Amino acid sequence: MNEFKKVMLISPDAIKSYGDLNYNVDDEVIGASIRTVQNVYLKDVLSTNLVEKLQYLVYNDIKGLEDNIESAENAVYKTLLEDYVKEAMGYRVVSEICLRISLKIRNMGVVQNSDTNVNYVSLNDIKYLRDTYKGYWDSAVNRMYTFIRQNKDAFAELDGCDAEYGGNKIDIKAKFGNTGLWLG
Repeated sequence: MNEFKKVMLISPDAIKSYGDLNYNVDDEVIGASIRTVQNVYLKDVLSTNLVEKLQYLVYNDIKGLEDNIESAENAVYKTLLEDYVKEAMGYRVVSEICLRISLKIRNMGVVQNSDTNVNYVSLNDIKYLRDTYKGYWDSAVNRMYTFIRQNKDAFAELDGCDAEYGGNKIDIKAKFGNTGLWLG
């Protein structure tokens, strides 16, 4: 396996700095959520090829190699990563963490830890918070798609795009999710 495929496009500290997660949330939990978001959700909306290109460029920067995210010829990739991908991932990571830290899988089954000095919210409240952050993700993906459409010639990785969402191929000309259109 190529080492660059292990690179996370956002760090646990960056997720915490957005202010949505308390600084005492374990970095391993955040890291697991980042990997899930990156390998499942982000690849669905950007394509495996484009996500791996971003990972490759970040890896090269970490290793001090040429053709990295800081290179002038990769400015469009850096803008995509810094201004769009990280924001979208931040929202989806928090959404993913909502259930991950609320419920634990143990030998005795799925459990919820408790403490006498803490009031726990219901599973419905947790799902509501998760869905709120998923809505933010949808909006961020819409903005990301707008940027990609405006710069589509710069992203060769989208030729033969394998991105899907909900079992449908993603047409980079179409909006992703939350368009703000009220149908009721």
